[in-house]
Amino acid sequence: MPAVPQKVMGPARIRQELNQKGISREATEKAMRECDIDWCALARDQATRKYGEPLPTVFSEKVKIQRFLLYRGYLMEDIQDIWRNFAD
Repeated sequence: MPAVPQKVMGPARIRQELNQKGISREATEKAMRECDIDWCALARDQATRKYGEPLPTVFSEKVKIQRFLLYRGYLMEDIQDIWRNFAD
């Protein structure tokens, strides 16, 4: 049986999906606080899988990557940290 690819989502998308399934906001927020996930690292991993490494530094390419990650539910601060950490 072929493996089903797992769709990686950011915190905003996860909250939205849980809300649509009827999970209370309080339960969702409690679970999100309890999980210890490095969202910036996950966003970077998603971006490098799709766009390769090193990530582009040209503005138009960065905008494409940002749009992709925002659609996946990552927060803008995590997305911006990718380039801040990359510059270090």
